[in-house]
Amino acid sequence: MEQLTYLKSVILGLIQGLTEFLPVSSSGHIMLAEEIFGLKLESGVAGAFTVMLHLGTLLAVAVFYFRRIIQMFAHPVKGELKLLILATLPTVAYALALKLTGWDDVIDSVARLLLPYAFLFTALILLLADGIGRARAVAKASHGRVKARDALIMGLMQCVGTFTGVSRSGSTVAGGLASGLKRKSAADFSFMMSIPAILGAAVLELMDVLKTDSLQSALSSQLPQILVGILAAFAAGLAAIALMIRAVKKSRLKWFSLYLTLLAAVIIINDFAHIW
Repeated sequence: MEQLTYLKSVILGLIQGLTEFLPVSSSGHIMLAEEIFGLKLESGVAGAFTVMLHLGTLLAVAVFYFRRIIQMFAHPVKGELKLLILATLPTVAYALALKLTGWDDVIDSVARLLLPYAFLFTALILLLADGIGRARAVAKASHGRVKARDALIMGLMQCVGTFTGVSRSGSTVAGGLASGLKRKSAADFSFMMSIPAILGAAVLELMDVLKTDSLQSALSSQLPQILVGILAAFAAGLAAIALMIRAVKKSRLKWFSLYLTLLAAVIIINDFAHIW
């Protein structure tokens, strides 16, 4: 088994932290980084390590929105907790349906083949989101407080964002803008939605780890490297949240769309020319 070095851990942590909240797909960039820089780990270890990196980004959300999270649990009925649960239900149902039917394995098997086209799909979503946001701002047809309808639409869009190469944050923010939310409100709630999504994935991965003695041994032997990666993801995640909120407020999602379009073109060229 290829060992997880400190350098690999930091690189993957920084990529995970930045791309988790910027609308460019963390899963797609992690897959690409592993391929280009030879950072591929054994499948079981890679899955567990990726989830642990998500815990770093979860900590970033918790720190950035600390007061809001405290208020949410202090007022569970009148606060946002019920909306967060509502937004999470579509993703839970979708994930269970894929798991029970075996389609999750099918989707994973074609993820790399479809990666550039998933990036292009995300680029299109971001362009539409920018356009919708501007149109609603001009028409003064947006609202700042998240409603049940907004949460449900963003939850449905989060299902779209589970595919490798499709941005979860980009999809959910686009859903919020389409529903009528103001730009910052859509971005804030999108980041709050990442909390149950990351926790759910972490619990499922932990169950797999506990079932496999060899996986437990592999992870425990590389615990220092893993912790360094988590810290890198945390620091990068904090920076990415602030940058994403600023980009959404200033209608600059188009630049992420351009980046993804160029990246997709490079990947397609490589798939034919085998540059890396």
